[in-house]
Amino acid sequence: MMQKFSKFVKTLVAFAFFIFTTTLFFVLVIAHFPKVEKADAIIILGAAINTPALTNRSLEGLRLYKDGKGDVLVLSGGRISDKDISEAGYMKKVITKNSPTISNIILEENSHSTYENIKNSKALLPNAKSVIVVSDKFHLARAVLMAKRNGFEKVYWSGPEPSYYKSVELVFYYLRETVAMIAYIPKFLMN
Repeated sequence: MMQKFSKFVKTLVAFAFFIFTTTLFFVLVIAHFPKVEKADAIIILGAAINTPALTNRSLEGLRLYKDGKGDVLVLSGGRISDKDISEAGYMKKVITKNSPTISNIILEENSHSTYENIKNSKALLPNAKSVIVVSDKFHLARAVLMAKRNGFEKVYWSGPEPSYYKSVELVFYYLRETVAMIAYIPKFLMN
């Protein structure tokens, strides 16, 4: 009986290790091989306001828009607290500061997770068939899968160079994102 239990535990650990390493590999591949083609819209995913992450995501989305890669910018992110502006509002400030003439912007200010970012953005783009998702590189795999799952036929992705992170922070974020991907499996399956 004990031998069967020990074998079961070993099998379970091996399976968990396989799932974790496969997911980490997928996160790394998406992160390091951006895919950008002309799309109907560019969705920039939120992060904490007043951070290099949100500023650089905004600037990356703006760069793609100026390069003609998307017809509209969707800035997606809600308020963290009632005292702050929304993540989307902050992104709009960054974008208009750097390019005051851009007006083809949609604000999605109700989301508080990657799942909500994509789902709420899709609702604002009912006719969009293709999209470019912009986020930090370690976060792109989950966002890309969510976009595919929410009905975008073609999903492309890009992220800013992560020079604003220390190496140890990046290792942490890649590992954390791998765990988050695994935790999102029910959302991927059930939508």
